[in-house]
Amino acid sequence: MTPNAQSEVVRDLFLHWARHSLGRDFRIREDGVSDGEYALDVHVRPLVQAVDPRWEKSRRLLEELIGDDVPARVALWIPAGASIPAEEPEVSEFADLVRKAAIRLGPGERSHVELPIALKLRKSAETGGVMSVTGGLNPHWARFTDRVRGTFDLDSTALNRLPESEEFLETLLDTIVERASALDVGAIVLIETTDNWTIQRLDGDPGFHILGLPVDAAIDLGMTVRRNFRRILVDEGAQARASSANLKALVVVGQYSRIEFEGATTAMRGYDPASYSGIDFVCLGADGIIKPLVQPPANALPWTAVTQTHGGQALA
Repeated sequence: MTPNAQSEVVRDLFLHWARHSLGRDFRIREDGVSDGEYALDVHVRPLVQAVDPRWEKSRRLLEELIGDDVPARVALWIPAGASIPAEEPEVSEFADLVRKAAIRLGPGERSHVELPIALKLRKSAETGGVMSVTGGLNPHWARFTDRVRGTFDLDSTALNRLPESEEFLETLLDTIVERASALDVGAIVLIETTDNWTIQRLDGDPGFHILGLPVDAAIDLGMTVRRNFRRILVDEGAQARASSANLKALVVVGQYSRIEFEGATTAMRGYDPASYSGIDFVCLGADGIIKPLVQPPANALPWTAVTQTHGGQALA
């Protein structure tokens, strides 16, 4: 996917959000983005940029391979830290799974591609009730407390994204605890499950788009995001103050396993609001979702009737 194609995907997600959240028909028209009455400037910027020719080549190959058989506009969001296949037969197997998931999507639907993976569980001692967890299940390590007898190591690095269903997580945790109870010290067992990558169907001409980062670029995202986001806000704030549009929006593109794990909100708390004054909307586009970080109150929007009080009567 070219930078322009990624920007178009995220821009269109933002416009969809704006139409539903603001109740105005903002669309791309001959004279730019507007609702027919008010003009909206929309700028899309990635929080992290990376140059990796091999990764880009793999992404383009997959986009072409999958897109040829998908009669709709579809975007696949790669979780941060996840890799895309570059060799056969992995490329064809991956493309087949994604293609099947894409074809099942209805208009505007957001779902996930189930990619088969295996977690590795090892028992290191009979004593204790501890399970050390690396990888995608690490945030949930406390839910293993008091549920296992012995000391265990769980390698879940193959798990980059859990689906939003709590039932999926509960079932997976129950399976791990059950398999742990049957292990002898020193034994290792593989637990089969799925990695669940977000896929969504968009309005527009057919085409398949992959949004993501090379694995190396996803290391220490927090520091990179804080540094880049500050620079983007200052730059876009200056452009917004010079714009004559009625509304100005900045949408930053982030790569996270789930929207609730994003770091842009925390990063913004350390910035001076004066640096991005002039921008009406600052939003994050990640995991197929638009999350507003800054937005004006409803009564400050340009189409809101201005009410003045005069002589005890409200005049609009």
